[in-house]
Amino acid sequence: MKWMGLIIAAAAILIGLGLLLGTGQQNHLSHNKQAEELCDEGTADMHAFRLRDAVDKLGRSLELDPGLAEAAIARAKAFQRLGEVDNFKGELARADSLTGLIKDTRRRMLAQLRLSSLYQSRYSAMGDSVLQVLEKEIPNNIFVLVAQASRPELMADPDRQEQAWLKILQVDPNYAFSYNMLGYLELSRGHYDKAIEYMQKYAFLAPDQANPHDSMGEVLLVTGRYEEAEQEFIQSVRIQPDFYHSLINLGKVYLRRGQIAKGVDILDKVRSQVEGSKLEQRVDQEIINSFVNSGLDEELDRMTAIFVTRYPQEHATCFYRGIRLAAAGRPDAGRAVMDSCLARWRSNPSLADNPRMLAEIGYTSSRFDAIVADYTSTPAERVRKWNASLALVRDKMPFYYQWFQRYRLALALYDDGQPGAALDELKLMLDVNPRLINSLILATRCSIALGDRAGARNRLEQLQQSLSLADQDFYGRERAAELAARIREMPTGT
Repeated sequence: MKWMGLIIAAAAILIGLGLLLGTGQQNHLSHNKQAEELCDEGTADMHAFRLRDAVDKLGRSLELDPGLAEAAIARAKAFQRLGEVDNFKGELARADSLTGLIKDTRRRMLAQLRLSSLYQSRYSAMGDSVLQVLEKEIPNNIFVLVAQASRPELMADPDRQEQAWLKILQVDPNYAFSYNMLGYLELSRGHYDKAIEYMQKYAFLAPDQANPHDSMGEVLLVTGRYEEAEQEFIQSVRIQPDFYHSLINLGKVYLRRGQIAKGVDILDKVRSQVEGSKLEQRVDQEIINSFVNSGLDEELDRMTAIFVTRYPQEHATCFYRGIRLAAAGRPDAGRAVMDSCLARWRSNPSLADNPRMLAEIGYTSSRFDAIVADYTSTPAERVRKWNASLALVRDKMPFYYQWFQRYRLALALYDDGQPGAALDELKLMLDVNPRLINSLILATRCSIALGDRAGARNRLEQLQQSLSLADQDFYGRERAAELAARIREMPTGT
């Protein structure tokens, strides 16, 4: 699971309390041994995303020792991940208060460092200053090392980020989460075999956790190894039945294979499990992304309509409302909605010193223009718009995050009478994942347009294999039959 904002929160499934305080001695956090043990167990559960168990154990720890700040910190983070806003706010207030009462300076600063990852905490602005002190006093402390690895400047530099996570493994070779982060780093670099190797090490060190299987499944999903990914997600859910990340990913597997009824059923069940919680919005967003990447326009229309109604104040709602208006033949109204939102976002004074967020706003605007162009403009203009959108992310996002834009660019190129250029774009994706159904359909069309009968037959065979488990009424089957008929009509020997 690659929720990058949770990196600091994921620090330290602690091996002994000596590691917590950066000394070789046993530094007890509580006068009550059972409270301390429950705090350690609950914190480990929180890092492993066993959130309900974490809330229970940490709550019992605080009953035994109401002054144990570390238990309150971990419990606040568990509530945050569960999306229980009121419980999170209450527990965070307690954690902030208890942290201020810690008499030992080093222990207090470590608690402040942990809380600094939560912008709602009174210590949110202290992260850098506290870290500067602690990295001198206890440079090998896990919390300190993970905070270093999570600095924004490192997140933008894969080589420095890699060295930071490797340094953690030098201090603690059994720190499993480092392998998870290194795996995702290699995935983003396009080193898929290396990513799998790291995820295997993660699973070896944390065999009782769901997240390693989820992480491995995500790498396999990107590379089109759907059956293996399916088994990883099933194993993840078997270990932790409420691990909704893996349930969503399992739904993605079925959608990618054209098993729409099965995929939608799983995603709808996930929604029902989190309905009414803050997690519901995150799940809805993931479901929409799944439909976008699978080219399911009918399901996408249904889900964006729900999202717009349910979350009228969210930033994504502007985007979806504008696109829906453009798709309904009202592009000017759609642009007016989007322009109003863009102006409001850009005028926010808190973004003045946040280049990353300003860049995301620019990317959102460009992507919106390109999608609207697909409804309103000539193929040549669509090519220009999608090239402009891709230029903003080409060197900033992992390649597999660009597939939607690249497919739409390829479609515009094909419609513009440039099947060779379109095929070049599609090949880049199909070299990574040879089972992308929409890309295979378009690649086959491109080969037919180029008069390449052998190439068209090869792509069609890949498409038919990719459709082997698809629903009988899945649109891809009809497209494959149409393409087969067109290939039969092509002159032999071409």
